[in-house]
Amino acid sequence: MSEKEKTTAVPLPEYPRMQLQRDSFINLNGIWQYQITDGRAPEEEDWKEILVPYPLGSELSGTREELHPHEVLWYRRRFTFEQSRKHVLLNFEAVDQCCTVYLNDKKIGEHAGGYTPFAYDVTKYIKYNNELVVIVTDDSDRGLYAYGKQKLEHSGMWYTPTAGIWQTVWIEEVGDKAVTDLKITPDCDHSCVYLDMAGTYEQAIINVFADGVLVHRGITVEHSYTVQLDSVRYWSPEDPFLYDLYIETGEETVKSYFGMRKFSAGTDKYNVRRFMLNGRPLFLSGLLDQGYTWEGLVTYPDEAMMVKELEAIKDMGFNMLRKHAKTECRRWYWLCDRMGILVMQDIPNGGGPYSFMSTGILPNLGRIRTKDNDYKAAGRETKESRDAYYYEVDEILNALYNCVSIFAWVAFNEGWGQFDSAAATEYIKRYDTTRLVDSASGWFDQGAGDFLSRHCYFLPFKVPQEDGRIILLSEFGGYSFLEKGHSKVDKLYGYRKYKDKGKLNKAISDLYNRMVYENIPKGLSGCIYTQVSDVEDECNGLFTFDRKVLKVDRRMMKKINDRLIRRVK
Repeated sequence: MSEKEKTTAVPLPEYPRMQLQRDSFINLNGIWQYQITDGRAPEEEDWKEILVPYPLGSELSGTREELHPHEVLWYRRRFTFEQSRKHVLLNFEAVDQCCTVYLNDKKIGEHAGGYTPFAYDVTKYIKYNNELVVIVTDDSDRGLYAYGKQKLEHSGMWYTPTAGIWQTVWIEEVGDKAVTDLKITPDCDHSCVYLDMAGTYEQAIINVFADGVLVHRGITVEHSYTVQLDSVRYWSPEDPFLYDLYIETGEETVKSYFGMRKFSAGTDKYNVRRFMLNGRPLFLSGLLDQGYTWEGLVTYPDEAMMVKELEAIKDMGFNMLRKHAKTECRRWYWLCDRMGILVMQDIPNGGGPYSFMSTGILPNLGRIRTKDNDYKAAGRETKESRDAYYYEVDEILNALYNCVSIFAWVAFNEGWGQFDSAAATEYIKRYDTTRLVDSASGWFDQGAGDFLSRHCYFLPFKVPQEDGRIILLSEFGGYSFLEKGHSKVDKLYGYRKYKDKGKLNKAISDLYNRMVYENIPKGLSGCIYTQVSDVEDECNGLFTFDRKVLKVDRRMMKKINDRLIRRVK
């Protein structure tokens, strides 16, 4: 990008929140100013430019600095604004990790946790000429809050830590009679959809369209409403049909959408426990998705890359992704909703330092059963740390509740900050009765949740005895190949390394046949291969880190996936 393009282009210009859309939208992405201090106030002569919303230190941000614990990252943006409606909301899609926001020298709020959107009513503070200041701190893997795969000392399977604004910043205006929040719950058993609406409206007119045809119209003065459908077209990977929803309040019309789908566990015709979509068994064949990119680290450079990547994944026959140890921007989930890609969503891991020997090495040698109530060993010694987990769970469940494609939540991964997982699973299931929960992905299973979930990279996979839960091979593979010129490393990291691409493809084909296909009749109901793309040192992706090369044969993967999915009926 040239300097001229850098100063005029607005990165990620699209409307961020597709399930509560208004016609009012001002994108504040672009050139901001920043500086890092040891806690002192910023100096006027020290401001530098950064391209928001790419995180600090990423190539696209234009910076090479990293934020360390006990340092403070300051952002500043000046903008003009002409108010036309009663209320003005300032939205942040995500800021890593904790921040305080000031508008025109007035503190308007604080937020903790780097993976969720938040908003403030700034009506009292906004003027024609404005100065927005965001003050960020980030303890990465040394603090209370989730950090996912980021580590200050990073290499191998741990990635460069990021900090700061890493998703869109935007303004919207609302009237006095507005819908401010919307919760959508499909009920396929009764051919209806439950709407829970928050706001200041006096009445709401509900319109639902299917393929442009009005299929429901109603009026309510309440904050809950039931949309009854005469007939239902179900959402699925083969037919990702979405209904359009419009809510009129007199002063505005907000647009949303929903899909009619039901996720459950049941038995197939051979009495094997399976994942069920709309009452029918479906074999889950997916990829582990870290969501990291060469140029933007945790942020995709643009929506075109998201679309191209998801289309290629779908084209290879995969029907699901496990979004691993992070959340994505809300438009990414919208794309999965539209394309028909099921999503298993991790709660990003947090907590203090924990032993890699006990959480990584010994389990891969077969030691996978242990209690998870040793808070100190799990890095959850303080009540404050355990409370932080639930705080972030609440925010993630609320932010992503309406996403059609999300079929399961992953409470904990491989013992990383895992504690009281059975209780956490029940907590999640009480909040969201429409989805399944993988309580402990990998090991340290406490018998809770809907999945008996295993990771297998080094030992032969043996299907565990069914205990009423869906048996899921939730991570496997990780075969590595370094594509020269498409990686930032000279020496690859991976679980099994190949120097010949033909041998890599044959090994993957043999692995699927031996580890997956032959185990489906024995009860295996899904598999998740590691992974979508290379990430920094970790060169075990199907795509290279820059997404320019697909290292596996597309037709081979499509044939493998079709064969797996057809085997479950």
